[in-house]
This record gives sequence, C-alpha cells and structure tokens, in this order.
Amino acid sequence: MEQIKEKYAVGVDVGGSHITAVAVDLSTGDMLGTPVEVPVDSSGSADYILDKFAQCIGAAIAASGTEVRNVGMAFPGPFDYVNGISTVFGVAKYERIFGLDIPSSLSPRLGKFGNMNFRFVNDASAFALGECFGGVARGVRRAMALTLGTGLGSGFVADNALVESGELVPANGWVYNLPFDGSIADEAFSTRWVCRRFKELTGEAVKGAKEVADRCETLQEARILFDEYGRRLASFAAPLIVRFGAEMLVLGGNIARAYGHFGSALEKGLADAGAGVPVRVSALMDRAALVGAAQLFAR
Repeated sequence: MEQIKEKYAVGVDVGGSHITAVAVDLSTGDMLGTPVEVPVDSSGSADYILDKFAQCIGAAIAASGTEVRNVGMAFPGPFDYVNGISTVFGVAKYERIFGLDIPSSLSPRLGKFGNMNFRFVNDASAFALGECFGGVARGVRRAMALTLGTGLGSGFVADNALVESGELVPANGWVYNLPFDGSIADEAFSTRWVCRRFKELTGEAVKGAKEVADRCETLQEARILFDEYGRRLASFAAPLIVRFGAEMLVLGGNIARAYGHFGSALEKGLADAGAGVPVRVSALMDRAALVGAAQLFAR
C-alpha cells in the first residue's frame, strides 16, 4: 500500500447491518458533510459486500466536494489490519469476504476516483483515535478508551497514535480477553452481563442497558446493578490506567449512555485505587470510529 499524507481522508465504519463513511479534514478533525450510511446484508456474497463498500465510500467522496484518495476502514476483528485481509469467520457476518485482499478488491470499483490508498484499524481502536483527534480527548497526550456494549473494546493512544504493543499495554491494545472475576472482561462489562445480572436481581428479562437505566428512578435493583457495574469497572480499569500512564479515560458504546447511573461509583473506585483521572463520555459516539479511521492518514 502506498504511503501518502494528504489533507483529507475518508473514514469508514463497517458494522454488521450498515456501513458508514465520511470525508475528514485531517488538519482539524472536522467531517466534510453528513456521514453517508448504506444498509448491508453482511451475509451476502463477496461481490455484493464489496459493491456496498464501494458505494458508501464513493458517496462520501462525492459529498465532500473535494478530491480524496485515502480511505481508512474500521473493521471488527478478527482482521489482518496490516495487509487489509478479512479473517472474520464463524460469526454469521462478512464470512463471504474471508481471505480477500480488500484494497485489491475495492480499487477497481473506485477507479474513477484515481489511485486509492487504504489503511485498516480495529473498530474500538478507531473509536479511541477519533476521540483523541476530534472528540473529548483532543489535546490529551495519553488516553485510554473503552467501548462498552455488545462486547468490550479498547484503545490506547499516545500523542494521537495508537499504542498496540510494548510493556505499557496488553497485546494489540485489547483488553476484552483479560481475566476478570473467573471469566474474561468481555463477559463482565458487556450488555450480556447487564441483562444477566438484572435477571438475577429481579427475575425479569431485559434486552439492554437502556431498559435498566430507564428504571433507575423507580427500581432499587436497577440502581444496585449500575453501582456494582461502576465499582467492577473501576477495579478492572485502574491497573490499566496506571500502567499506561493515561491522563484520561474515555467511554463509548451503548452502556456509556447510562454513565449518569454508574459514573460516581466508577470515579470513586478509580480514585481509591490511585487512578483518579478524568472520565469522559464520548462526544462523537457512533461517529468517533469514522474520524479515527481517517486519522490513520494524519501522520
């Protein structure tokens, strides 16, 4: 892949049901126009999926009103981010592009825009980059980000660059598979835990954190659940914050929208553990990965 630095890049966020893209001004972190969202059936054929990718990227370039040749793509794992090869398999989405070289497959479909340059990043890492580049952590030298939702995503950023190896971070900058409470962190801080714990406390089934948050004013068990969530998250995050020397913890994902219900317990737990850094909820939320993916071309 050609290494080139220009003023603009398209950031792409590949989701299970839709693809979103927008051009970004790399000097400011500002989005050029409204993000383009294209629905996709991720169980479709390889040609269908690649055509949808190209459609979304092309629309974002057209909406930018300028020439853009760089495309940063945020993909969920597993994925060969260095070479741009999808290794997603066994999760009922994007299986038909398994083993494909995405740059080589997309370039002919985007030929009218010139020679395109592609770079790839994990979606949670892109979120972290986006918040440091154009969100709540702008200007923060060292930040740790966690996405709290269907799974636990993470990213460590120093001077607007991802830190994915070395003694200061877990392998790849990923924390989801670290041991916690007899299992792994992905089980402890995901929507699955919220739903499971709520049923243990009340006997009722819920589909997500929002349902629990909406009942905090009237249901003690909902308040107990989020207080427990905050304390547990603090005990998990504090050693990582100290190890990395993070100056801020940024939270994203659907569970982060309930921060008002678990934030006090989290902040107290971090302070008690000697990791009392500012905690901020994402300013960009779903758009952070777009900015972060584009930012791969800012250096």
